[in-house]
Amino acid sequence: MRRILFLDHTPFVGGAELALLDHIRFLDRSRFEPQVACSGAVPDLVDRFRQLGAKTHVLDWPRLRRPGPTNVMRAVAAGRILRQIIRRERVDLVVANTSRTAYIAAAALATSSVPLIWWVRDFDFGQRWFGLLARVPRRIICVSSAIRAHYAGAHDGKVAVVFVANDLAERLTAYAAERVRAARSEFGVQPQDTLVGFMGRLVEGKGPQDLLLAVERLHAEFPRLRLMFVGTGKGQQGDVEDALRRRVTEAALSRVVLFAGYRVEEALFYQMFDIFVLSSRYREAMPTSVIQAMMARKPVIATRTGGTPEVVHDNETGILVAPHDPVAIADALRRLLTDPRLAERLASAGHVHAMTHHGQQPLTRQVEQVYESTMPAARIAEPIPGAPRSEK
Repeated sequence: MRRILFLDHTPFVGGAELALLDHIRFLDRSRFEPQVACSGAVPDLVDRFRQLGAKTHVLDWPRLRRPGPTNVMRAVAAGRILRQIIRRERVDLVVANTSRTAYIAAAALATSSVPLIWWVRDFDFGQRWFGLLARVPRRIICVSSAIRAHYAGAHDGKVAVVFVANDLAERLTAYAAERVRAARSEFGVQPQDTLVGFMGRLVEGKGPQDLLLAVERLHAEFPRLRLMFVGTGKGQQGDVEDALRRRVTEAALSRVVLFAGYRVEEALFYQMFDIFVLSSRYREAMPTSVIQAMMARKPVIATRTGGTPEVVHDNETGILVAPHDPVAIADALRRLLTDPRLAERLASAGHVHAMTHHGQQPLTRQVEQVYESTMPAARIAEPIPGAPRSEK
């Protein structure tokens, strides 16, 4: 049994955290024992890791973009505690799930025999620091070819591309059609309404304001059109939730635009949607929400950013539009609303693509192969520099 320590720092539940939860859920427990060192800022996330049977360590991961003396000292302390956990738990492999944990782990384990893997899920690492510290991890897993190219790893043998996996297809069966209809009715959505769905954080970079303006633009033309935001921006950088709510009130769209808040029943809400829109303004590494919508067989509109075009092939598995462009989103919605055959064709092709390339089981096995190729054949008993001796 090999022990893997996963690292995550974020103070919210985002795509990287959901992907890690799914990965741990499907990890082969006959071969791997997962543990997690994460922030305690979201008690629900800590509980979810523990419910999956992963021993969880709460750790303070200081901000690295403010390199003052205090944060430097906190980063050093975090590295020291990380080494203590690795020594005490006899960890075989460390996997950093976020940029902050990747850098702190690289500094802490630079001379360690315990291998480190970076799971690169976004464009936030900073190319300069990535280049300086990428020599420490034994392997780097990028979730899209766009990510790999961004960090100049296209020809680096240690870099692997493994797409984001998802198990939503298996969870969809938990909700019968009657339950889906009842859920829509609870929100005041009638059978004749067309419900456009947004699933994600309500922050500026996700572009929910662009989607709202698009629906506002179409409302008079399509009076049965409805929009549902599933997610929240509260406590997050770039929060626009209050601004969205004010705009809805000012535009007299309270019966058109619905706010469901943060929900864990993703499978239910994807089935409630008729159309899914990813309106991101920033570069999506590999859009989990789009993959899930496709698995739920919904037609998808998404902005052409980052790794999204690797999933949404324009006019084949969905419709791509420019970011920061409410008019383009409105035009794409109009196409789907006025051409049901197009919507069905895109939904079917998207479903095939997602099921073929993003199944949780096969991609988990692929990542496990990366783990096996990285870990030594036998557990290394050498002490980690700076770590305390284990207690008898």
